[in-house]
Amino acid sequence: MDACATSDRISGFSLHPSSLCKDTCYYVGVHTITPDDSHRLQAAALWRRWQARGRRAAPVAAVDSVPNEAPLPPGAWRHYRHFSWVIHEQRLMLLILGVLLTACALVWTVALHLGHKPPVVVRAAPSLKEAAAAFYGVPEISYDQVAFFLNGCLPLLYAIDDGGHPLLPLAQGLVAPEIYSDAEKRMNQSGADVAANRMTQSLSITGLTEVVADARSGRAAAHLSGYLTVTVHGTQARFFPWRARVLLEVNPGSRLNPYPFYVLQFEPRTGPEALAWDLDDAGPPQP
Repeated sequence: MDACATSDRISGFSLHPSSLCKDTCYYVGVHTITPDDSHRLQAAALWRRWQARGRRAAPVAAVDSVPNEAPLPPGAWRHYRHFSWVIHEQRLMLLILGVLLTACALVWTVALHLGHKPPVVVRAAPSLKEAAAAFYGVPEISYDQVAFFLNGCLPLLYAIDDGGHPLLPLAQGLVAPEIYSDAEKRMNQSGADVAANRMTQSLSITGLTEVVADARSGRAAAHLSGYLTVTVHGTQARFFPWRARVLLEVNPGSRLNPYPFYVLQFEPRTGPEALAWDLDDAGPPQP
């Protein structure tokens, strides 16, 4: 039978053989629909909706073809259980992003506010190291260098034993010539007594205080304290208090004097004079 010469009924709309296209046909299942038939079907559907506009729709419970519940297929339910946590992860990421944006905005707000605020300087108390440096030293010279120089230089002016004073020549170039001459004269005068009694004498410096300096003149002064140790016959030992005031001058290093200082003035006191000197407030000589 010719498909274009017959009529068919689709969705309750009648198709007449005379209205069908004779050249092109579309097959839907076992029925055929031409391009013009689709337009007629659309028009018929609109006409039925227009006629049923005043009618009330039947309740859903009364329709047997629509079930009350439609269970998900097992594959769809398994897929849902595997990926249902994604929405929670997205909410958590959104919350974290909001917190980060808020913190960033807060930081920029504080930075802009502090940019227009004048700075405030709060001076803390000096540390133990800073307090010790301020007490024992001055900015122009190093306390350690002065202490090292004096401990290596001044004991040479007092070192003597029954063999003489072999260490005294090492003080040449470290002290002024008159200081060296006075030390040499003192040791030569007592040389016979020292040899007869097998005496020894040594100086120990225990304190270096009241260090003052003058950067313009390159000089420094200090007050020294210590004691003299004198032994007789190698068995008896006596200790005498010792004090001194020294005036130093910065010395360029050389082979003769590698130390950075040079002793210009030296005023020692021994025994009771040293103890009386502790009560004197004159202080070290001014540089």
